[in-house]
Order: sequence, then structure tokens, then C-alpha cells
Amino acid sequence: MSKEMTIIVLGLFVVVVPYLGIPGEWRVILLVLSGLGLAVTGFLLRGEALARGGRAHAHNSFVESEHTHSTHEHTHEGITSLN
Repeated sequence: MSKEMTIIVLGLFVVVVPYLGIPGEWRVILLVLSGLGLAVTGFLLRGEALARGGRAHAHNSFVESEHTHSTHEHTHEGITSLN
């Protein structure tokens, strides 16, 4: 089973377990093990993505774009960028 399919199956399992009538202690154990399985599989997928060069963009998408200055410059007073 592929890692992607493992995540789908474990995710569906986590959704269904509370409705199966499993006793409380066993339900908790199953949910914890499923959560650990999801976390481990997610870390493995993340490692594979980074190894393949999964970072398509080297820039930080949260940094504001640089504005080119037009013929009339604007002066802003008060709140300024922290960059």
C-alpha cells in the first residue's frame, strides 16, 4: 500500500472508530496508534518530498512584493513595514 493510501485509510479509520461500539480503553488505544501511524507516514512523505526537491519556490510567499517606484513617489507616515 502506498503512503498516500495509508493516510487515506488511517484517516477514514479514525473517523469510523468512535461509531463501532468498541469499549473505551480499546478505542483510545486504536485512535492513538492510528494517530501515530498518520504522523509517521506524514513525516516519511515530507522527507520524500524534500529529497525530490519539493520546494518549487525558494522565496518566502509571505514577504510583500517589492514595489517599483513610479514617477511620483508616495510618502507614508505612521505604520511602516517591518522588513
